[in-house]
Amino acid sequence: MNARRLLLGDWTPWFRDGIDVLRVVLVIAMVAAFAAGEVAGGLALGFAAALALVARLVNLPRPYDFGFVLVLTLHALGEAFGWYDSLGWFDRVVHVVLPCLAAPVIYIGLARLDVLPDPRDDTHVRHYVGMAMVAFCIGMAVGGLWEIVEFSSDGLLDTALSEGNADTVGDLVADAVGSALGALLLVAWAVWGWGSVRRVTGVNTYEATEA
Repeated sequence: MNARRLLLGDWTPWFRDGIDVLRVVLVIAMVAAFAAGEVAGGLALGFAAALALVARLVNLPRPYDFGFVLVLTLHALGEAFGWYDSLGWFDRVVHVVLPCLAAPVIYIGLARLDVLPDPRDDTHVRHYVGMAMVAFCIGMAVGGLWEIVEFSSDGLLDTALSEGNADTVGDLVADAVGSALGALLLVAWAVWGWGSVRRVTGVNTYEATEA
């Protein structure tokens, strides 16, 4: 295996690249957490592993795939090791980075289902504006749903995920920043025509969503 293939992937159908290895690490970490009796950490890692596996089916471009799986891993490890409580900055960083990457990923997934225009299609300025607006709303929806999960968990399971109104609003502000960055990233991806699927090693000028 040459260095290019080792770095960019297409090793085997089961393990395509290092990103797939990271997915397996998530699954192993989940099993280890449950085995150690860390139920909350195991659930967080299991949820992250499930989303990472779903992202694999979407056949994302490698930078998106890697970034999305990496931030899922950071979020799950933060829950498992208590970094949200011990590191004051960690929560805000995750609330910026997660919607920044999740919004374009979800947009691309919906484009795969022909619900939304694919970023690789020929578009005009008004289409880019619409694409950015939709991606921003997706990111904010993800952030808002998570705040509902925190509120519901605190009320039903007596957890302490939410630290009050100021914490919730601060999280939503961070979500808005991340969603805006994700929307700009998606538009830039479309404008420069970097493609919307995972490319095989080498030049792939004409790509299809089945590639």
